Amino acid sequence: MKYKAEIFDHLQYLYNTTGFNDHQVHCVIKFEKKVDPIAMKKAVEILINTVPILSRVYKHGNSSPFWEDSEKIHISEYFYVVESYKEFEAFTFSKTDEEFGPQIKICLLQSESDSLSIVINHMITDGAGIKQCAYLLSEIYSRLLIDPDYKPEYVIDSDRGFKHVISGLSLIDKIKILIFNKKDNNQSSDHKFPMSRNESISPFILTHEVSSERYAQILNFCKINKVTVNDVMLTAYFRVLSRILKIDGELFGIPIMIDMRRHLKDKNLNSLTNLSSTVIINACVYQEESFSQTLEKISNEMKNKKNNYLGLNTFLKLDTLFRFCKGSLPYKILKHSLKNPNICMTNIGIIDSKKLVFEGSPISNAFICGSIKYRPHFQMAVSSFNNRMTLSVNLYGSQEDRDTIGEFFSLIDAELIKL
Repeated sequence: MKYKAEIFDHLQYLYNTTGFNDHQVHCVIKFEKKVDPIAMKKAVEILINTVPILSRVYKHGNSSPFWEDSEKIHISEYFYVVESYKEFEAFTFSKTDEEFGPQIKICLLQSESDSLSIVINHMITDGAGIKQCAYLLSEIYSRLLIDPDYKPEYVIDSDRGFKHVISGLSLIDKIKILIFNKKDNNQSSDHKFPMSRNESISPFILTHEVSSERYAQILNFCKINKVTVNDVMLTAYFRVLSRILKIDGELFGIPIMIDMRRHLKDKNLNSLTNLSSTVIINACVYQEESFSQTLEKISNEMKNKKNNYLGLNTFLKLDTLFRFCKGSLPYKILKHSLKNPNICMTNIGIIDSKKLVFEGSPISNAFICGSIKYRPHFQMAVSSFNNRMTLSVNLYGSQEDRDTIGEFFSLIDAELIKL
């Protein structure tokens, strides 16, 4: 059976074509002890049957792309068990294949304390969606330990489009958004994060953990100053980048990812979908100004964006394009007009420790990050779990690039000490 490809399926597919990223989303879960590998294997198999889009294949074709039910996929194609951290890392940096499926794959590292890596095709979902899958996997696993015959009595397979995000907007609202927020999309910039030209490259994900003590300080600072964690991290990002790029006092824009579920009236979606948009935050940063002075600019800019249809411009433009252009034309227009940002940021937010629970196996830490970027594109991702924050940068780069990113994390740390 065939299923219509949604607009963001087209868009994410293009990101690999245009050399932006490999359109995958990653989640790594680190346990304090071992898990039951048999129960985990069965839970993964049940998960892929409970969320059918995970087992479908994508047919791009020459006109209208679509998803199609695949023939029976064997679990060996999407669940792996390894005993080497090197193999585990290689898996985490790998990709799904949308044309052959499945759209998710999971690896269990068996060690003194086990780890789990989840890789999912960004075409079918985003950061919030991989959280949804991880929560569901942990629930299934936990129930299987009690009842080995457990199977969910529901299927997650409803509308994957974003019409329900914009359906409540009036015509006047739509016109306002398209006219006054027209520059809120991803825009290319002349500024690029310094990277090597070394041709010996490989995919990697570099992470930096912010301690529980420092994270508690950040939360307390946000509460006292009535700002968000996102405001603080974006401020640190702006300040470090302005120093690295030597753009003191120059207006600089950073696109950030927005989870558009914030606009839904009914938050209980029965679908695995991609509802991420972008908004550009602009600021002038001066090296002599304090962290608090920069923070005030960033916080005010964020408040202004939130009060003006945050992220909806992208959805309306795409909706208009695909409404009035048919067949392969929208895809061709996107391919030639899409501007991928050289520098961006995504805050995936909190991974709920009350929802991510594998019975009998406490989690020491977990993080989620987006796609692995192709040079010269650069993105910092932020996620937190159980009062610990993890920063990550994903790149197809060289050892020199790894070293540069390590120095970048040190500079971010130095900014957070100023709180």
